[in-house]
Amino acid sequence: MRKISVPSILIKCFALAIPICLFLNLGAVRAQVLVSATPDYDGNIYYTVQANDTCLSISLKMGIDIDSLRQLNDLDVDCSLIADTRLLLGRVLTPTPTIGPSPTPTPILPTPTPYDGNASVCIMLFDDLNGNSTVQGNERGVAGGAVSVTKRNGTENFTGLTTGFENLCFPEVPEGTYVISVALPNDYNPTTAMNNEIEIKAGDIIQVNFGAQKQAVLEQKLQSEAQQALSETRSPIIAFLGGGLILAAIALAIVYSVLQRRD
Repeated sequence: MRKISVPSILIKCFALAIPICLFLNLGAVRAQVLVSATPDYDGNIYYTVQANDTCLSISLKMGIDIDSLRQLNDLDVDCSLIADTRLLLGRVLTPTPTIGPSPTPTPILPTPTPYDGNASVCIMLFDDLNGNSTVQGNERGVAGGAVSVTKRNGTENFTGLTTGFENLCFPEVPEGTYVISVALPNDYNPTTAMNNEIEIKAGDIIQVNFGAQKQAVLEQKLQSEAQQALSETRSPIIAFLGGGLILAAIALAIVYSVLQRRD
């Protein structure tokens, strides 16, 4: 069998290539070091353990020596790791801010002119069933009420009719003092004041309620109240007459008894 001799130069090249490869591989690993890990709110920097991670791979990847990694996380001698757990890599201390020079006072600016803006005014005419001048849950709107929103100086005037289904709104009413009034439909009587004077400011959202009641309902209510008052007036008179009759009967009985004794 023929013996093949390897030139010594090749052996030397091969021996030199091994450390070069190791150096290049180590450089590639170190290139993965996360040198800009972001601390959390408390200044702690954490690393989440991945599958197949070792203390050595984390040390090379994150730029931290194994002893520090073990001490910071209270790891055992074998540096055992569990996937998806967090390892503390270090803490970032927040520097104490240095007090700088006092700011230069800002000059006082002239007071701005008040904004002459608009307001929203909504009107509701409701059927005041119980006549207490307050909107209740079962009291609906009344249609056909003529609404007027007039500025005191007469420069602004908004008008409209209530629908009975929703509020009558005027979304762009300029600032100022206004008189809000409602003219009722023919078959209704007012249960609240039908004129209100209101000071309106820019940005206001104003709701004004007016109450009304049907004439038939009002007449029935007045009649019922009159009958009740009459009944309350008659009751004392009837009681007085009844008491008088009882006294008279007693007196007659006494007189009759006396006369019987004389006979």
